[in-house]
Parts: sequence; structure tokens; C-alpha cells
Amino acid sequence: MRLRCTTAILALLLTGGCAGKNKNSGDVMRSANPHRDAVRERTLPDGLILEEIDLNNDGQAEIFNYYRVRSDGSRILVRKDTDLNRDGSIDARSWFDDSGMLTLEEFDGDFDGKIDIWDHYQDVNGDGKPERVFTEIDTTYDGRPNIFITYREGRVVRKERDTNGDGIIDHWEKFDSEGRVVRSGRDSNYDGTVDQRD
Repeated sequence: MRLRCTTAILALLLTGGCAGKNKNSGDVMRSANPHRDAVRERTLPDGLILEEIDLNNDGQAEIFNYYRVRSDGSRILVRKDTDLNRDGSIDARSWFDDSGMLTLEEFDGDFDGKIDIWDHYQDVNGDGKPERVFTEIDTTYDGRPNIFITYREGRVVRKERDTNGDGIIDHWEKFDSEGRVVRSGRDSNYDGTVDQRD
């Protein structure tokens, strides 16, 4: 899928640095060195800690990490926002559960300021490793997904579509382990039932 490189981009974004104090805001500031990323931290009214990372030291952050402080004083990442094209708008957002596991990724695939791709994750095997299980895509950019993809063990097993925008699935495809369509169906008169099978 498009923007699958986002995970790799996010992995490269966090860098270390020594801590200092910003006189004007009181925010923690790490690494004022122009050859390193600038990092600011502040506590939000809801108690979350926001870490803003300016990758190119242009004064505008591209990464926004939201942490919750646990009872033992440690932090856990609950959300990560990323401005992929550095236009000042969030293009990717990742959500994490109470154990720190990724549960949802949202993307603005066409950079118009609206989310149009939703990747859902679950710990399918019980090993604490998130696996993508379902994707919703809005190809008409009306805020409602119209393509739905189900995954098993990292491969597509089912794809469903709402081709006429009425909110009801009218096209189905089932895939084998090689990624080939083995069965498909259509609701050609849009009455909610399959009337054509391939």
C-alpha cells in the first residue's frame, strides 16, 4: 500500500541529544546543534507530555510524540503525529494502547489535510507484536472509506468495495495464499445481496 514506507521514516526520526532549558517558554530543549534534531517538550493540560521534534532545525516540528506518565514515573507513547511533507499539517498519525502496542495508523495519502487511509492492528498471535489486520481507504475523498481490505499473516485475504457511494458493500474479492483472486461477487443492482459471482 502507499505510504508503507512511513514506518521506516518514523523509525529514523528520533535522535538523542543533551538537555538544556529554553529561557522563553520553559520547555525542555535538547540539542541546539544545527547538525542535530531540535527537540522540545511540554506538558499539556490533560497531563500528556508532548515531544516536538524539528528534524531540520527550521523552527517547525515534523514529529509530535504524545506520552502518558505511568504511576511508576515512566512514560508510554500513546500517539505519534508526523508531518511527512513538511507543510505544517499532520499526514500520518499512529495510536498505541496501554501496553505501548500500535493499534491504528491513519494517513493523509494525498496531502489534502484529511485522513483517507486507516490501518488497524492487533496482537493476533499473543506475542505482543502488532499485525495489520484491516485497512479502510477513502478513494473518493469524502471522509468515508469505500475500500476495505482484510489481512491474515501479512497478506490480503479479502477485499470489499462500495462502488456507488451508498455506504453498502457491492463488490467482494477473496484471495489465495499467492495473492490471486479465487472468488469474487457483485451486487449489480445495489440491493445488498450478491447477484453475480465469478
